[in-house]
Amino acid sequence: MNILLVVLSLACAQSAAARRAAREVVEVFGREAVEAAEPRVLRLIEAYGDDAAAALRKVGPSGVQAIERFGAPGMKILSRWGDDGLRLLAVEGDSAVAALGRYGEEAVEMMVRHPGVGRDLLTRFGEQALRSRLTTESVVTLNRLADDIARSGRSAEIFGVIEKFGDRACEFLWRNKGTIFLTGVLVAFLHDPQPYLDGVKQLVVQPATEVARDAAGRTNWTAVAIVTVLIVSAYAGIRWGWPSRRARALTP
Repeated sequence: MNILLVVLSLACAQSAAARRAAREVVEVFGREAVEAAEPRVLRLIEAYGDDAAAALRKVGPSGVQAIERFGAPGMKILSRWGDDGLRLLAVEGDSAVAALGRYGEEAVEMMVRHPGVGRDLLTRFGEQALRSRLTTESVVTLNRLADDIARSGRSAEIFGVIEKFGDRACEFLWRNKGTIFLTGVLVAFLHDPQPYLDGVKQLVVQPATEVARDAAGRTNWTAVAIVTVLIVSAYAGIRWGWPSRRARALTP
């Protein structure tokens, strides 16, 4: 019985503390919001404690709905990034929460700094995209080059160079996008990128025969074979069917 009384006393004390905290938070929102917001804020504080109160003090009443929707991860984003985090949750909330759970705060930081395009690069390359702090322009560039980077089969090495040289590497890749992703050229660049970035060495394009072999290596020959068979079959059908139709047409 005594234990039960102690538990009830603690629960009442915690509830009273939560109500006080809720009242303090909603008073920051303005008098007109107190009555409407207080019950919701109270529920959040009872669920998440002082962290919820701290987050709401930082972002205001809009944070109530964000925490109600995204729970503890949303509250963590609001506590760390404030109004920037609130904007992120409003536009890319599900992606931001997923990135936080999978890659940690570094991923959310990227999405905050590069709205939209940061998410796209992270979705395509995961942790590789987190290796360096880039300008938004460079993140846009990498998104534009994403297909070529993925097809090269050397995305980890490419992002390793980007991690070391940052925006310079992104600019170089974009300026040379027409040749850099040819296998021989890319291998030479990745082996020792510094001279190329400094302009000491120039990219050397393979002879035509090697370029042809490189292109052949990238070709999906199964698809080519299927298309070829379909074209030949169609041609044969037309060639063989035409004399028959013509003969029938000439028969009285």
